[in-house]
Amino acid sequence: MMILFTALLLLAAPANTSLAQVKADANAEHRARAAVDFALTAEKQAEAAYAAGDAPAIANGLKTVEESVELAKTSFVASGKTPGRHTGPYKYAEQRTRELLIRLNDLEQKMDASERDSIEVLKTKIQTIHDAWFEGLMGKK
Repeated sequence: MMILFTALLLLAAPANTSLAQVKADANAEHRARAAVDFALTAEKQAEAAYAAGDAPAIANGLKTVEESVELAKTSFVASGKTPGRHTGPYKYAEQRTRELLIRLNDLEQKMDASERDSIEVLKTKIQTIHDAWFEGLMGKK
C-alpha cells in the first residue's frame, strides 16, 4: 500500500504556484488547461478568504479567477485549434468553467447583498466564455 501511495505521489504533476508560471507555458493547449485549473484554485482561495473575512484577499482571488479564465480563452485562440475538431481540451475547459460558475454562485449566495456586485460581473464574463466553448463543441462540425 505504501509503495502504491509513493508511486502516485511521484507520478503527480507539480502544481503551478502562480499565474506567471502558467503564462510561461509555451504550449497553448497546456497553458489553457493550467489556466482553468488555476482559476478553480483561485476561487477556492477567495472562498477561504471570505470565510476568514479578508476583503483584499477576496478581491485579489476573484481578479485572479478572471485573469485565469481570460488566459485560457486567449491560449485556445493562440493554439489555432477549434472546439469542433479538437474536442478534448475544450471539453475539459467547458466542464471546469461550469464547475467554477457553480462555485462562484455558491460563494455569491454566502455573501452579503452589498458584496455581490463584483462577483456578478465576473460570473457574466465567465458564462460568456463558457457558452462560446460549449457552442463550439455542440455546434455543427
